[in-house]
Amino acid sequence: MHFMTSGRTPPPAVLAVVLLIGSVVASACGSGGGSAVIPTESQAVAVATTRAATATPPPTPSPTPKPKFWPLTGLPAPQDASLGRRPLNVRLPNDPNARPQFGLNKADVIFELIVEGGATRYSAIFHSKDADVVGPIRSYRWSDLHITQMLRGALVSSGSTVEEHDAVTQSIKDGNMLSVDAERDGKPYYRLASRPAPNNLFTSTPADREAVNRAGGGAAVAVPSLSFLPPGVDPATGGLSGSVPAMKVGVPFQGVWASAFSWDAAAKGYRRSQNGGQTVDGDGSGAILAKNVIVMTTDIWVTAVIEDSLGSKGLDYRMTGGGPVSVFRDGLRIDGTWKRDGGLDMFTFFDPSGKEILLEPGQTWIHFIYSAWSVTSSP
Repeated sequence: MHFMTSGRTPPPAVLAVVLLIGSVVASACGSGGGSAVIPTESQAVAVATTRAATATPPPTPSPTPKPKFWPLTGLPAPQDASLGRRPLNVRLPNDPNARPQFGLNKADVIFELIVEGGATRYSAIFHSKDADVVGPIRSYRWSDLHITQMLRGALVSSGSTVEEHDAVTQSIKDGNMLSVDAERDGKPYYRLASRPAPNNLFTSTPADREAVNRAGGGAAVAVPSLSFLPPGVDPATGGLSGSVPAMKVGVPFQGVWASAFSWDAAAKGYRRSQNGGQTVDGDGSGAILAKNVIVMTTDIWVTAVIEDSLGSKGLDYRMTGGGPVSVFRDGLRIDGTWKRDGGLDMFTFFDPSGKEILLEPGQTWIHFIYSAWSVTSSP
């Protein structure tokens, strides 16, 4: 059987259709049927075009999800992680009879701050992890107002003085923070009979988050991020030009509150000790491991607020502007400056040349000291 063409060779797709039609026509002729209908090239092209249009397109590959990182640790986060959930600022005492504290290893950042009488207390920030047991819980101070609203967080505490309570209430009204302290919502808190008061009040961060939801704080917030080294970057970079070895670090708090950090090369972090004993988590998870130790120098002054029955007056801190800072990470020390423009900004750190100091992903301990004090270290 002969097909008439215009003299041009049809495209492969058209030729395939023509051959298929031709086979059908040949079959019809061979079976004794009537005269065959000879398709033209345009008819063959139409058939090929129809088949191509109805063919199933290849599947579109799914885009690779952008990696997510927790803003206060720099560690990878699951794709379904809620990076905007409110950080919890949990107020913990640091008296010898309050140790060991529970939940320390699950905190993203721990601020250590001087309170009345030279004692120190912790503001432990829980964001990426939750802890079923946290405590003991004590009252908050002016410094917790500054830290909590900086993080758009929620304050977890036993309570406060009238003056500090009023200042936090105003910050809540301004939309800068929340507080689920025991005076505002007692549901998350309980006391342990095995510990003497006042260091026997405990909580759990899941219960605290339920209280945050009751207070209307369940929506996502813009949690400010610390600056961390990107994955795979040489630890000797990131603002450590001119650094010196620092295997041992001494933070000059007074008496039984003096603290020290020792570099653990195997664990790649600093182990903390206080009053001759290693700092451990009371939940049995072991010694704390600080990837970064930061000591900030600032102005600290005595206020008129009476904090206890002994008449002790509370302290307040300048936490904006800037000042000297010493940053310890990867067994090295770099001295530079800290900066914070406003009450809702995060702290940033710079080396003497003005280059930003980046932190190692993991837990960070931040300490505030008087301008007359000096942090010590040795190779």
